[in-house]
This record gives sequence, C-alpha cells and structure tokens, in this order.
Amino acid sequence: MVIEKMVDVGGHEICAQILGSGPTVVLDGGGAGQGLGTWGPVPERLADFATVVTYDRAGVGRSGGTQARSLAEQADALRRMLRGLELRLPAVFVGWSYGGLVTQVYAARHPDDVAGLVFVDPTAAGTPPGSALVRSLSFDVAAWLLRARAALGGRKSRALRELAVTLGGMQDAMAEAKSTREEYGLPPVPIRVIAAGKRPRMPRAQLDHLTADHEALAGRSPQGRVLVAEHASHQVPYEQPETIVEAVREVLAG
Repeated sequence: MVIEKMVDVGGHEICAQILGSGPTVVLDGGGAGQGLGTWGPVPERLADFATVVTYDRAGVGRSGGTQARSLAEQADALRRMLRGLELRLPAVFVGWSYGGLVTQVYAARHPDDVAGLVFVDPTAAGTPPGSALVRSLSFDVAAWLLRARAALGGRKSRALRELAVTLGGMQDAMAEAKSTREEYGLPPVPIRVIAAGKRPRMPRAQLDHLTADHEALAGRSPQGRVLVAEHASHQVPYEQPETIVEAVREVLAG
C-alpha cells in the first residue's frame, strides 16, 4: 500500500510517498525534481525489504513552494521532510542524475542520517571541461529549448519548465557539490556508484571527466565500488532496475 503525505517543511509543504516496511531508503530523482512516479519499478521492488520514500522537490509536481537554486536548501528541506515523516534513520540515500548532487550535499551536511549511499549515473560534480563561454552557452541554450518546448503545451510541459530552471543553475550546483564534498567529506558508509553502460556520443574529455568523478565518489569510502549497468543508458531505473535494487541490498548488508 502506498501512503501519500503532505509534510510542512517551513512555509510550504512537500509531497512524499511511502511504500513498504523495513530500513528506510530515500530516492532522490533527476533534474526536473519530480520523484513521484519517475523511478519505474524500483520503488516496488525495494519495498519487498525496505521502507521506500519518494518525493517531489519544493515547487515541483505536487509540492508547494518555489524551486530552490541551492543544493544545501534542497538537502535541508529533505531533512525536514524526513523528520516530519518520523521515519527510522539512518537511511540509505539513492540519488539519480542531478539527485546525486543533492544526495552528496545531504550526506556531507547530515552524515549521522546516512547509513549508505547509492548513486545512479550521477551528474559529475565540479567544472566540466571546455571553455567557460561554451559551458554557459550550452546550459543557457538547453534551458531555452526546454522552455520553448514547454510553451507548445502537452502533458510534459510543466516538467520541462521545471527542468529548465534546474539547468539554469546547473553550473552552480555542480560547483557547490564539489566544494561541499571537499569541505565536509562524505560519511564512511558503503557507497555504490552505478554508471550507465550505454553512453551517448560525447567528447572524450567529457567522458573522462564523468568517469573520474564516478571513481572519486566511490573512492570516498573504503567500502565504495563503481558498478556498470551494461545494458542501460542514463535511464537505469527503467532499463536495468535490478542493478539498483541489488546495490541497495549490498549497502544495507554493509
């Protein structure tokens, strides 16, 4: 049975769903911020042995407030939500894509809440290769295209607008994750980093940057490993969900 709750996190409410029973596992989704209904079969499979929490970030989906530009704001709002739900902590936190940045900052700021970390093809922290001008133009153009597509209407128009906001602040978010990770470190808990086995074409420098960051994330723990979802693109929860489920099992087992 899925339990849906609106949780007051100070000035607005966040919509969360809880499924299953057992140790707490928190799923943090991609850049659009909509976690409800965006993980494919993963929540139900995890619910066989865990209490699974998914949620929409502030200003997104069914949650109130406005979209936060700071990862620290997002992580602290998530912490208030978990306290409001009165769930058992520490928990395993699973961050997919941009959610991997939020999860890193959460773990760095609130290490006592964290029993383990699973990163699902996470966005690389730090400064990507290339000139500052090219990086800026790339994110600005991508955000503009998303807003233009959203203006045409359709079922996904809201999610596209929300993703455009995230992309507009992406460079700041990547820098914030890197600096927070370096300043505070990550707790010495089991870590799994799941990398997509099927990559779109990208410059070699970008691929090397992504691979290096995944390895650095796993290297933050003596119990860290990089796993490759050989048959999946970035959409690992839909194309190879069993890899996520097994990674969470491993992390819970210590």
